[in-house]
Amino acid sequence: MKLKKTILYTLGIGLLLVGGAFTLSACSKSSASDVTTVTVGTSGAPKPFTYVANGKIKGYDIDTLRAVDKILPKYKFEFKKTEFSSILAGLDSGRFQIGANNFASNAERQKKYYYSKPIFSDEYVIVVQKNDNSISKFADIAGKTTVSSPGINFTTAIETFNKTASTKSKITYSQEDPSKQIQDVQDGKYDYILVDKPLYNNYQKTYKYTNVKAIDLDTSDTKQISSTVPYSYLLISKTEDGKKLLKQVNKAITKIQENGTAKKISEKYFYGDYVPKK
Repeated sequence: MKLKKTILYTLGIGLLLVGGAFTLSACSKSSASDVTTVTVGTSGAPKPFTYVANGKIKGYDIDTLRAVDKILPKYKFEFKKTEFSSILAGLDSGRFQIGANNFASNAERQKKYYYSKPIFSDEYVIVVQKNDNSISKFADIAGKTTVSSPGINFTTAIETFNKTASTKSKITYSQEDPSKQIQDVQDGKYDYILVDKPLYNNYQKTYKYTNVKAIDLDTSDTKQISSTVPYSYLLISKTEDGKKLLKQVNKAITKIQENGTAKKISEKYFYGDYVPKK
């Protein structure tokens, strides 16, 4: 009889333990379900806006989003590397909720996606060989050769120029990194490239090009590349959930720009403060 009671008692304790474990597990699952996973699409180029090192995605845009993520406990950001064109396709299909790839303002894209608050204050330059004085402004690209990645703002600007120009600029489309494109200009393979000034300055410090120069674009030329002030942004899918996400991301961007976090990220990658001041 005592043995029977002992067995029943032991079974009872076991059931209580199992029940307790189940309750704890259910609570944990419920808590985790309150966190929304946000998938961020990026191409891993151009460096240092986005790149891969030691198997990890890094860069200015990426660090900015990681800082934003720390402020938004109800969201968990996951980063996925893909082709540049696939970022937009991923936003369209719902595979990605955010695109992070040094995106400039584009009227066509503004119809399809939400733009975050600006995260980077940009400037543009034309890079040519040091002894080339035939190019000093955007209009001088007529008849010249260049290399540029499909779909980016610089390529779009050259394509738009070619639609009305009597002498077109010949574009070689390539996904190669801008650092290699600058090297190609230095080697005489192409006449020029359009590139972000902070990016050029970063590459110049890293690679120390000896036979190129960067020509600043004036305001009218800059507007041919970007219809607004040359900032870069995050793209967010234009859905109801995207609208809510946009509001939270913008609040977090404001916070990291005001508390100095964004400035530290800028100085880390560009050796200067390129945080938008508006």
